[in-house]
Amino acid sequence: MKRKFIKSTIAMMLATGMLILVGCSGNDGSNTSNSGNETSGEKVKLSFAVNFTQTEVTYKNLEEIVANFENENPNIDIELANLPDYEATMKTKMAANDLPDLWTTHGWSVARYSEYLLPLTDQPWVSKIDSLIKPVITNGDGDIFVLPMDYDVAGVAFNKTVLDEAGVDPFAIKTWDDFKAACEKVKAAGKTPLYVGGAKDDWTVGNFFDWVAPSFLITNEAKNYRAELKDGSFDWNNYKPAAQLFADLLDAGYVNKNVAEGTWPEVGEQLAKGEAAFAFFGNYVIGEAQKFNAEGDYGFIPVPAASADDEPTVITGERTTVGVWKDSKHQAEALKFVEYLAQSENINKVATGNLAPTGLSGEGYSSDTGNLAPYFENATKFRGFGYFDREYLPNGMWDSLCKTGTGIISKTMTMDDVVSKLKEDYDRLRTQ
Repeated sequence: MKRKFIKSTIAMMLATGMLILVGCSGNDGSNTSNSGNETSGEKVKLSFAVNFTQTEVTYKNLEEIVANFENENPNIDIELANLPDYEATMKTKMAANDLPDLWTTHGWSVARYSEYLLPLTDQPWVSKIDSLIKPVITNGDGDIFVLPMDYDVAGVAFNKTVLDEAGVDPFAIKTWDDFKAACEKVKAAGKTPLYVGGAKDDWTVGNFFDWVAPSFLITNEAKNYRAELKDGSFDWNNYKPAAQLFADLLDAGYVNKNVAEGTWPEVGEQLAKGEAAFAFFGNYVIGEAQKFNAEGDYGFIPVPAASADDEPTVITGERTTVGVWKDSKHQAEALKFVEYLAQSENINKVATGNLAPTGLSGEGYSSDTGNLAPYFENATKFRGFGYFDREYLPNGMWDSLCKTGTGIISKTMTMDDVVSKLKEDYDRLRTQ
């Protein structure tokens, strides 16, 4: 009996020890790339942060894709969320090293987020990345950190019906002087020439300068400041003409009258209703307009040049790009979702919704750009440049473009004030 008791006691101790070891092993392994939750039946929750508002076509398409994925993968829940003040919130999360499992990188996959993202260079879809976007999302070591679902090829969006009624030929607009002349005709026809958005969504104001500044500082091969902007020697007085252009358009009454309180959702709506002619955004703004008026006649032209000795250009860069946090506890599930996003039907849905080229190319990948197809064909005739703030300004200076722009709107900043503020922020942020 004593021997039986001892054997039973030992067996119980061994069983208890095994349970403890299994429990410890499960805790330690929860932060690995294969958490095993799918096979165990335990439900995994992935956080997916995006920089698109819930009313935007991109958000709605991603929401539908997430729902389909969850139906096919009942052990995985994805919490899709638009974070308030996305850029600032993500910076706070980076500082705390407390990031979502997945997020959209809004143009900063390499310069800002790469140290926090899992390299995806070995993923099966990488070989399909379109040649035009691949250099933009590849770092100096050849690593890629995001899936590009689509990418921007953008210029100045317009409502062609408004321009036709005002007697404006958009293809005749080559310089900012031509643009001002077109605005005068639109204004005379009783419409708003340029719908910026406004100070309540101040990123729309920053977008104006992202579009305009390169024509004064970057695109002219005979005289530009590319090197100076990158090496820190740039004289910010050279930015004055870009700031002055905005002030001139405001003073001439060419910008939406409510620009001090204007918001992003209004832009697509006013374009769709035929109340506005131009908008300085990627072609996603046309996707927004189509929600209000699917039959509208929309198009886009290259961004005008600052002088006759230069030529118009187009803007290229990230649009809908998704990466995985390198410290996610659920990397396997996150990578499974990214692979799902890379399927042609999902890539095509997002790209078509944004009226943009697909980020992956090859058999099965295509976006329906509809009536914009001739405009994309026209865009191939022009040189393309990346987004001004992403390529030439230090991290964090996007906010400076937005805030100095709203200062011009409110007339609380002179041109000298704008230059002084931008120089101060540029010098400070370069050292961080």
